[in-house]
Amino acid sequence: MSSLLFERDLLYPTQNVVDPGILHVKLLSPTNSRIPVIIESKSMHSAVDNIKTIVDILQKEIFDRINIKIFENTLMYLKLNELDKLNCGGVDCIQVIFKEDNDFTYEPADLEYII
Repeated sequence: MSSLLFERDLLYPTQNVVDPGILHVKLLSPTNSRIPVIIESKSMHSAVDNIKTIVDILQKEIFDRINIKIFENTLMYLKLNELDKLNCGGVDCIQVIFKEDNDFTYEPADLEYII
């Protein structure tokens, strides 16, 4: 069980300028030398469709301040909203797998083993 290190709500741009996306971000104590990051969408927007923007904002707003590169030092998980659940086969959570800069894949994850 990991303890909570940091928690914050963030806005991110979407296709509609007057309707930003809203995220709740939690950083947990490191496991296996990586920081688990749990992202929960608090708006109707797809976090999966906007993942590149979200990662960029997280890097600039949180991780640059502590000299950590998201691609190398985190394990990122998305708790899916209803729209994303439909598009991702009904799973509740996915892990973002970083390949190369700005290249991602996803695999289903179980948050019970992370939290």
